[in-house]
Amino acid sequence: MKLEDMIMAVENRKGMETNFLTDMWGFMEMAVKACDDSAIDLADAVGALYETKAGKRDWSDLYFAGNKSIHASFCTGEAQLRGFLAGNFNHGRWSFDKERSSGKCLAVLRMYNMKPDGQPLFPYLHYERLEHSFHTGEVLRNMNGNDYRVLAALSPENLLLMAQKDSQIIVGRGVQFYGRYPKDERPDSDSMVTGIEWDHGVYLGNDITKIDFDILKQEYGEPDRVESVYGLREKVRGDFWMQKNVEMKEGLPGRVRNAARDCLENTFGTHEPEVFEKMLEKGMYDGMYETREEQKKISGQSR
Repeated sequence: MKLEDMIMAVENRKGMETNFLTDMWGFMEMAVKACDDSAIDLADAVGALYETKAGKRDWSDLYFAGNKSIHASFCTGEAQLRGFLAGNFNHGRWSFDKERSSGKCLAVLRMYNMKPDGQPLFPYLHYERLEHSFHTGEVLRNMNGNDYRVLAALSPENLLLMAQKDSQIIVGRGVQFYGRYPKDERPDSDSMVTGIEWDHGVYLGNDITKIDFDILKQEYGEPDRVESVYGLREKVRGDFWMQKNVEMKEGLPGRVRNAARDCLENTFGTHEPEVFEKMLEKGMYDGMYETREEQKKISGQSR
């Protein structure tokens, strides 16, 4: 069972609150009783619960006769779970009912090194590095319980990440994948939690339009591997537009933009994209820019 599949529940009976952890089967049993076998009400109750998973609401509610109600929410992370076990979501008198909690949920607590009161279960944990190939689009959780989506794998150990919580964009340097389990125990699916750690994070804000990805790739990525003439031409095209973007960027001093234009002329024989594409298609850059005279002829014809 995953942490995100666990349901936190608070029963309020005449002002006394009882916390417990359950799974979807346990919630459905409660919902059937609360909805009095009404299929429509049951569907609404399940839909409201899943809205807590999507972040559209904090808690869903089930109401029973006799001053009894149950508030339920899918767990979204370690920090929220610790707060729930510590009573941070209660109002007034409360207790945690271990007997009423699902055995699967209690096993999840053990995996995350928590007692039912939120305190550490084991005094020491062992971290073991695991082999993992990071890829764009996957969601990774660090050992603090925060989730990050991989925007780009700049290199095997340098990742461009976006925090799921606040959309902060970060370059994680020296990212490694680890398994964590109680010291002196054999790791298995009931005791190991996996996650990432990194040596250093470079925080770039949450406005993606202000990030220069070419600079990030140069600074934290690996050199492009060119394995064919088509790969070479794509690399040349990228180099051209990196300089062209500097030439066109408003707000830069004129001398900087002029220098970028001069660099384009000296390197590619032109600063005009249409001319550059003609030269590229004719293979003028395949020989490491050795055919300057041909470049000048084509460039001159286009003007």
